[in-house]
Amino acid sequence: MKNDYYIIESLGSNDIKDGKIFYDCLKSVKKFNPLYKSIDTLDNFKDTLTEFANSDYKYLFLSAHGDEENIILTSEKVNAYDLIDIKIDLSKKRIFLSTCKGGSYLFGKYFIKKGAYSVIGAPDNLDQVVAVGMWSTMIILFEKYNTELLNFSKLDRALKFMNEIYEIDLAYYSFIKNKSKMKEYIYNLNNGRTRKDYEI
Repeated sequence: MKNDYYIIESLGSNDIKDGKIFYDCLKSVKKFNPLYKSIDTLDNFKDTLTEFANSDYKYLFLSAHGDEENIILTSEKVNAYDLIDIKIDLSKKRIFLSTCKGGSYLFGKYFIKKGAYSVIGAPDNLDQVVAVGMWSTMIILFEKYNTELLNFSKLDRALKFMNEIYEIDLAYYSFIKNKSKMKEYIYNLNNGRTRKDYEI
């Protein structure tokens, strides 16, 4: 698979389109050839999510508004239950959620149960200005690490750095061994990295 990004964005005309900015940052790094899709409906989302799952792109970056239970597209809200019927396999893929409260248990569980290797997002509100800087910083860090393949140690270093610099909590979800359990890491300035395990 390509160590590259498939970007799905659903934001209004008055929003800062951090997905498009992230796309432009990636394009400036010659080794990346990202895909960018702007969507507005649940059907669009299902189609693009399926297209990503069937592609050889390893990383999904989703930019939209959100809350603990929903990804808020420009025309409707979508929760994990709306997506259960999609037959997709996200094995060996990583998901980055640039939404408010995208780092929630519900979406972590949804993508992990669909096979994703990891899900990363903010468990609280995510300011769009912060999102632009944070995700761009992530690309710079990966370049600094001089890596073509993301593993947990590199992601862990990047998440700790972004937690400290941008003073925002971050959540990391991944399956445990036989995929019947999921671990949650929360990166917090006061408590460091804490862990919870869940049956899924």
